[in-house]
Amino acid sequence: MSDETNDKKLSEQIDELSALVKRLEDPSIELEDALAVYESGMKIAQAAQKALEQAEQRIETVSSNTES
Repeated sequence: MSDETNDKKLSEQIDELSALVKRLEDPSIELEDALAVYESGMKIAQAAQKALEQAEQRIETVSSNTES
C-alpha cells in the first residue's frame, strides 16, 4: 500500500472505489485491466478499513475520557 493511498481522506478513498467499481462494471474491460483495477481497489479498501479502525479507536478514547 502506498503512502499516497494512506494519506487520502476516507471520502476520497470511497470516491475512488466507486469509480473503480464503475470501470469493472464495463462489459468491454479487458481481463488484465480488470485485474489491475481490482488490485487497486483492494489496496484502497484496505487503507479505508484501516482509517475506519483508527477513527473507531479515537472515538472510544474520547468516550472513555469523558466517562471518567
